[in-house]
Amino acid sequence: MKHDENKVLRSVSRIAKIDYGSKSIKCSKNATIGIHMWGKIDYLTNYCGWYFNWDNSAGVGYNPFATDSTSSARAQKKVKKEPKLTDKTKKVSKHK
Repeated sequence: MKHDENKVLRSVSRIAKIDYGSKSIKCSKNATIGIHMWGKIDYLTNYCGWYFNWDNSAGVGYNPFATDSTSSARAQKKVKKEPKLTDKTKKVSKHK
């Protein structure tokens, strides 16, 4: 299995705090960690030299009701793309 360490770190940073200085990953016990995320954490700890710690003060976790910049950017992109999705039945004539 081939992973890119930086790509895995970006993915893990959604649920945990990453400290590049001490190469540690701190995750709150309240965070929801799925089987694929555990595989990424396993890769970082066993093959890349990172350390994993449970830290309730980490404060990073999945909150579906949070209004952060990525969710608002997604919403803006969806609104911008919506007219394209609804106009697929219209035929464009090339006659002048």
